Parts: sequence; C-alpha cells; structure tokens
Amino acid sequence: MQIASDYLRTVPLFQDLDDAALSTLGALLVAKRAAAGAVIFRESDESDALYLVERGEVVISKHIQGPVDVVLTTFVVGDFFGEMGLFDAAPRSATAHAKIDSRLWRLDRKAFMHILSDHPEIAAKICYRLVSVFIERLRTTNEQAREAIKWGLEATGYSPAANRALFDRKST
Repeated sequence: MQIASDYLRTVPLFQDLDDAALSTLGALLVAKRAAAGAVIFRESDESDALYLVERGEVVISKHIQGPVDVVLTTFVVGDFFGEMGLFDAAPRSATAHAKIDSRLWRLDRKAFMHILSDHPEIAAKICYRLVSVFIERLRTTNEQAREAIKWGLEATGYSPAANRALFDRKST
C-alpha cells in the first residue's frame, strides 16, 4: 500500500516538508492496519518506531496495578505517537491500542536514521517539529502530575497551610 502525499501534508509533524521530501519520507513508511481493540504495542515492548494515524483512533494507556490502567490520551487522524522509539531503545512506556478500526503508518528507527544521515535537511525539519511536540507534551504531563499530587494531598487530608515550608519551596 502506497501512502498518499496528500495525507502526509495534513500531518503537522511534516508541515515544513516540500513534495520531494514527502515523497522521500513516504517511501520509508510501512502501512499497518489495526482492528478495533487491537494492541499496537504494549508497555515494556521493544521501542523502535513512530506511528502516524491516517484513519481511526488510538488510545494510549499506562498500567497502574492489577486490572487498573489509566488512559493518558487518544490520538486521531494526523497525530503521531511512539516517537521516543525513534531515539532510544528503552522499553515502551505505555500501551497503544486501536479504539476503532485504524490505518497507521510506521516509521522505523532504522528508516529515521537513514533520513538523519542521508537527508539532513529533511531530518532537521522533522526534528524541529518533534521537539515542539515534546515540549507541548511535557507541559501537559507536568500539569497532570501537579493535579495528581494535589488530588493525592487533598485525599489524605494533607494541608499546605499546615506545612507551609514544604509548599513555599520553589524549584530551581
């Protein structure tokens, strides 16, 4: 299955690429279909690729304990996920599964390294967009952590007013 360059133009990650760059990139992508409920990868699996959502929805969840998982986010058409796999071989940090029937495109680490070495101008544009998304996702994660800590403190009756020294400390 050949990826349509019209679709690649809609992916914010590739918004800075011209038609020739999109063609180069498209040749490196591998199609993947995922039926509703299918696991794309599991937490702790080998991490070696980024995925683009062309059609469908993908849920990312984190295992807490026992039968409890928490949904971190849902990705839709034009989104991408699994990007850490392009840069590092650490195990997957969460599980991805198709919420509905989905068509994905996979960019393997090996293919990305080919872009980095043979097409540095394309790589620079993709990396710039990746960093922008990393920053946005890190800010969201920081806010989620703050809310979880606040909720945990409130649930245990812990009061910032009674423990002013701890709560007045600013990070440096």
